[in-house]
Amino acid sequence: MLLSIIKFFRGFVCVRLSGYAPERFLNLCGNRDIVIWNLERDGDDYEFYISVQAFRTLRPIAKKTRTKLVVKKRFGFPFWLHRYRRRKLFFGGILLFFLILILLSQFIWNIEINGNSYITDETVLAYLKEQDLSFGTPKKKIDAEKLEESFRMAFDDVIWTSVKISGTKMTIDLQENIKNKERERPNDGKAYDIIAEKDAVIDTVITRQGAPQITAGTQVKKGDVLILGRLEILGDGGEVTNYQYCVSDADITGVTTYPYEDSFPLAYEKKVPTGDVKKQYAISAFGYYLFIPSLSHGYEHAEKYTSEYQIHICSDFYLPFYFETNEYREYVPEDGIYKESEAKELAASHLLTYLEKLREKDVQIIQKNVMIEIDEKNCRASGNITVKEKIGTYAPTEVLAVPAPEIPADEGINTQ
Repeated sequence: MLLSIIKFFRGFVCVRLSGYAPERFLNLCGNRDIVIWNLERDGDDYEFYISVQAFRTLRPIAKKTRTKLVVKKRFGFPFWLHRYRRRKLFFGGILLFFLILILLSQFIWNIEINGNSYITDETVLAYLKEQDLSFGTPKKKIDAEKLEESFRMAFDDVIWTSVKISGTKMTIDLQENIKNKERERPNDGKAYDIIAEKDAVIDTVITRQGAPQITAGTQVKKGDVLILGRLEILGDGGEVTNYQYCVSDADITGVTTYPYEDSFPLAYEKKVPTGDVKKQYAISAFGYYLFIPSLSHGYEHAEKYTSEYQIHICSDFYLPFYFETNEYREYVPEDGIYKESEAKELAASHLLTYLEKLREKDVQIIQKNVMIEIDEKNCRASGNITVKEKIGTYAPTEVLAVPAPEIPADEGINTQ
């Protein structure tokens, strides 16, 4: 590939060799290290390809061997340049095009975000915009190391960041602290209890540090202390002589109940497609749009589907130009009413969506007790969902005064 590019820019020709001793001509070329390629015999003659620079050295050899050289075809940039030498506007346009490319290459026109799960792309892009490091930012203004550090400072869930700039593309790789999405242990030197985040029945307790106040099966209310961050130090007689404070550490799961309510009307607007479709194309740059054709689709009711493609020269060299396709699908609105089976199916799909959102929060579904009722106008789904989840959160431990030591009566002071 590289050799072909070099050949193109240097220029080469296809030559026909004829005469008295063509074989001797070829031997002399080999002795003088003159490179030829694609050598083919055509009767008594030969055809081959040779660079323009090497072709200029062939005249003495041809004269010595009494052979004749005829150029059949010319290839490469020098000949193309000679052919269009009088078209000044054409070459001026090419020069302007490359100058614009060089100018645009100094900015960021595409941002790719990888590794994010809880933090959305929109959140990251909004943060970059606040920092004036969004689309169209000069590359020299972006300090990758500082931007990586600022991401970790701005987002508590981000534990690792990598910012790479290649061409006009900035790639941001994130790693989130998904494992500790629940709660991070306080690290400010103070003592902390673990308290109940909501009403629950304790399912499992694994205590690593602190004094457990509950066992499996205990009914707790929101705010009840589950693990106490204050340990009692007892004397020989079983009395409290001091306290030791710590940051409680435990894995606690509880069985909780989520109330579920959902309703929707049975009457709805039904979109009946007519099958008629129109497309509109647009080219956008720097927020401005040019629509082709510029006329409206003319439909009274239509659904719009848009696809967008950013123009780029290679995988990392993006330009601030977009090609957009808008597809309008005409439909006729009609009044519709859900059948009982359709309404129940839609209510069930709403419930499944709700359960999926709970599972995303690391909640284990134990039981679903939801009833679907349908009257003349509405469909209602209501009930309770029993789940198992982590319920502990941190709260500062109450610091108590150290009890004063008791003095036995027989050791009192004798005043006689």
